[in-house]
Amino acid sequence: MSGNYEWKQLEQDIEAILQETEDYRTIIDRVKPLLKQLLQNESLIPAEYRTPRPDKYAQYLLYKPEDEAFSVIAFIWGPGQAAPVHDHLVWGLVGLYEGAVVEKRYRREDRGEAAEPRYAVREVGEAIARKGDISFVYPPDYDIHGVSNPFGEPAITLHIYGTDIGKQPRHIHDVATGSYRDVVTRHDNEEPIYGS
Repeated sequence: MSGNYEWKQLEQDIEAILQETEDYRTIIDRVKPLLKQLLQNESLIPAEYRTPRPDKYAQYLLYKPEDEAFSVIAFIWGPGQAAPVHDHLVWGLVGLYEGAVVEKRYRREDRGEAAEPRYAVREVGEAIARKGDISFVYPPDYDIHGVSNPFGEPAITLHIYGTDIGKQPRHIHDVATGSYRDVVTRHDNEEPIYGS
């Protein structure tokens, strides 16, 4: 990274936070200023990783420490591309690096064992995120969302998650039926762009 804020410093800062607390909201609040610093680095994502894929959004692992206590990911969204409604099962922050996306938030509600369908997935909010905006996810109540780029220009989002999200088992949710299926969304690169 250019400037004074290097990857090893980010690693030390996040590890210090994780040693002090396990509370997801506190972690989010304390990691947010670190993500803000990353968002200000205009050369963070190399040019060869900024082009959208034609078929779906791209997911590039930028950095993770050896213990995989967190990861930094860049998502490249072409116009019209979207991620299905999904959860994370871990804390995370999402910052807008370039362009804009729409984020829809959902909450899964248990209707009881006798209900059919047993669960409902209800939309609880929608926001347009632009350059510099930061949102977050963490279970159980702030974990389900869908992201899309309905705009005419590509967008790049920068994520920090509390694990290597490219290995994290999680779920894609069907809003219409309340059902879900298991998924692991692997990175499009095998090795981090920036080594630990």
